[in-house]
Amino acid sequence: MRRAMSIQEIPELVMRWCAQLGFDVEAKFEKSGNEVLFPNRMSLTGSDAFYLLSGKPQALDSLQFLLHEAQGERDDSRLVYLDAQGTRLFRMHELVAMANMAAQKARETGSYVFASLTPKERRWVHLTIRDQSDLETQSEGLGAVKSLKVIRKV
Repeated sequence: MRRAMSIQEIPELVMRWCAQLGFDVEAKFEKSGNEVLFPNRMSLTGSDAFYLLSGKPQALDSLQFLLHEAQGERDDSRLVYLDAQGTRLFRMHELVAMANMAAQKARETGSYVFASLTPKERRWVHLTIRDQSDLETQSEGLGAVKSLKVIRKV
């Protein structure tokens, strides 16, 4: 049985993993400004951080998957989420704005559909809309990348 990793150990672990891959990356915790949507944000910066974003962010996603496995956690509020050069923080703000626009459209027309979103992106929209008593959200489709519908309650 492996021991649970403390959250304080994680920046050093991520920097060590990146160094073993040949990347010069600095890892440190930074607030997202919305700890409900983006808790435990670890910012990755440095001269090689952009390599984690090349093409689609599959390298960053893979590193985050390994980190979550090392943490041994399943509680979303305790997991550490990686953000290279602020791209995921920017996407969170973008999706919150889009969710608010979708809420207005759903009130006017009855519904609004987001095309393909990742699980994390769908979660951000669901959490943004959840406190609006006249609306609800539904994920639609199969697999990891699904659409999301914002619906006016009848």
